[in-house]
Amino acid sequence: MTSLAVVHKLAGMNVNTGIPRFVEHDPFDQLMDLYEQNYILIRRLLGDLRRLDVGDEFALEFQVTARVSERGRFTLELSFTDHAVLDSRGQPVVLRVRVYLDARSAELHDPRHPATCLQADMTECNRARQSHNRMLQRWLLARLRHR
Repeated sequence: MTSLAVVHKLAGMNVNTGIPRFVEHDPFDQLMDLYEQNYILIRRLLGDLRRLDVGDEFALEFQVTARVSERGRFTLELSFTDHAVLDSRGQPVVLRVRVYLDARSAELHDPRHPATCLQADMTECNRARQSHNRMLQRWLLARLRHR
């Protein structure tokens, strides 16, 4: 292989990892990784999620209450109310999170999501989901640091 052929081959790959660049920066893959990381962080906060039932509520150490609002065979919906952070109306911020127990992933749940994403460009929709879930990740990490 000539040196020019090697350069062309490496141009499409990350030299450090050998992974094609398009795989490394695939927004969907990054979003799925973020969902997995959020699941792990929630487990660190609440323990075994499989034991939780609808109506279970916990006061966490840092002015946050967690409540199980829905439970399915493979899903769990949690509401985290942060009394230390107020929204524009002066109300505590509530984060609704859907946990997929079988997939071991968790996402910030937006009830408007299905309708808005069906009408929007999927790339833009995934970017918005990634941004919201990065915020959830930062919030979870901050809560874990204050334990």
